[in-house]
Amino acid sequence: MHIAVLAKAVPDYEVPAGDFELVNNRAHARYTRMIGLYDENALEVGIQLKEKYSYNVTVISYSNEDDIKVLRKAVAMGCDRFVLVSGSSDDPYVIAANLKMAIEKLGDVDLVLAGRQSADMDRGVVHGILAGMMGYPFIPQVSQIMRQDDRWDVNQITETGVTKMQFSGKAVISITDDTTNVPRIPPVRGILASKKMPVEKLPAIDSDKMGAEEVAVETPKMDSKCEFLPIEDMEQAALTLVKRLKEERYL
Repeated sequence: MHIAVLAKAVPDYEVPAGDFELVNNRAHARYTRMIGLYDENALEVGIQLKEKYSYNVTVISYSNEDDIKVLRKAVAMGCDRFVLVSGSSDDPYVIAANLKMAIEKLGDVDLVLAGRQSADMDRGVVHGILAGMMGYPFIPQVSQIMRQDDRWDVNQITETGVTKMQFSGKAVISITDDTTNVPRIPPVRGILASKKMPVEKLPAIDSDKMGAEEVAVETPKMDSKCEFLPIEDMEQAALTLVKRLKEERYL
């Protein structure tokens, strides 16, 4: 059995909003790069399946070679292979087509896992497009996956709770965060071994694009103001504060 996990290197998603800077509609190159948070959840789920059922796990990334050192964390966590498709397009159709190409080159892949959305573009559409291109069912927002005989059992997180689903055969699944898939900290031995793992590099292929053009990227303006309430009585101050919050439509 073979599982492919899709991972992407993104700018530091913990940069405070007030310090965030765009250059040419993208995050400034000065920010530290890291694997996307939801992608790490997907990696954790893949490695848990490896430990339970002895599957092989391959991490695949559509990125540039500068991100290899960041993406090696996936190997340190427990992935068996590392495939890099060298490309730089932000178009989801181009990305999906290149990931499809890489998956098909691996041979018989049973499951494709991906984080529910990237931490930079924040679209959450590539895995769904990929599933359509491959003719696989797509199951979003999954937290846990279990193997039962010839079928898969999954827990899908919804706004109102958890939906338990079953399917047989192959699928593309997006993983969301949950207490059961908190990314593990790679052991020192894994980190050292990951530095020696050969990277299987594939050139990007041409593909049709999405058909929508990006016009601009803007970040919201952060305005703040501070106002002191000159009221010594705490009860009256609380009532005045609630009244003001309602007037400003925060409540």
